[in-house]
Amino acid sequence: MKAFDLPYQPIRRTLYTPEELFDGYDPEDPASWAETPDFAIYRHFVKNGREATPDPYLGMMQALHDHAITQATEAFLVDRKAAAIMGGHRIPRGSRPYLEAARLARRLTRDGVLVCTGGGPGVMEASHLGAALAGESESALGEALDHLASHPVVPAIGAIVSPTGEVDREQAAEAHAWFQPAYEVAEKISAPAESLAVPTWHYGHEPSTPFATHIAKYFQNSVREAGLTALATQGIIFTAGRAGTLQEIFQDSAQNFYRTQGHFSPMVLLGEAYWTEEFPVVPVLEALFSPEDFQKYVLITDRVEEAATFIEEFQP
Repeated sequence: MKAFDLPYQPIRRTLYTPEELFDGYDPEDPASWAETPDFAIYRHFVKNGREATPDPYLGMMQALHDHAITQATEAFLVDRKAAAIMGGHRIPRGSRPYLEAARLARRLTRDGVLVCTGGGPGVMEASHLGAALAGESESALGEALDHLASHPVVPAIGAIVSPTGEVDREQAAEAHAWFQPAYEVAEKISAPAESLAVPTWHYGHEPSTPFATHIAKYFQNSVREAGLTALATQGIIFTAGRAGTLQEIFQDSAQNFYRTQGHFSPMVLLGEAYWTEEFPVVPVLEALFSPEDFQKYVLITDRVEEAATFIEEFQP
């Protein structure tokens, strides 16, 4: 593999860790974000044509890498109950949806359910924060939120890397500043409980969460999306979100309708008004599923505790 001068190992046996991806990050150095292995891989990815690289060898290396990540994920999930939490990436830190996701993840983790997300900001970050703090005192979450409050919303970062590989240092500094408080909180958690993040370099301009203990990062977003909904055999909780969350709802619906994983996994729509009025997906799901499936496997609720119980009590 050295002949290709790759910043990643295409055939690996384990998932990534925050320590590996964010090695070299220095909270006090705004330039350090662009020097991490995670960013180096993203830069290489963009410079060489992203998912549709014209270089057949690099395309093969990406495919080998993503296959290895899938194999490592499957090995990691053996004998674990996995549930996913989906939601918007621009949900502010400290907002009600953020806090609800954190509390939901903490409750599920304490009850032996492995929390999984797409590994990005917003609801995804909140979920891993809650999971990481499952073994901590009740005050730990409040203290973490206080520290995160200085940068509530992920910055609207665009072309942080040009097609020729040049880095926009101003945007890299913005990413560093947003990532910094989360990194500092994560460093203080002495024994974070396990959780699985499934991000992608397709969205590599947004930092992955440092709160997940295991990271299955992909090049191909399509492979990542299908895998994330498939691995959540214990169910998925959909919180407030927009296009990406809607995509995940309908992808999960197709897998459940056809019993792709062998059974129908629970679907929880957290936020009754949101999913019946603002984005009214409930009538579509009612029309798609049989009345028996809809009643047994779909829950629309405003209550975090009810959502958690629905997931915890499911028996495939």
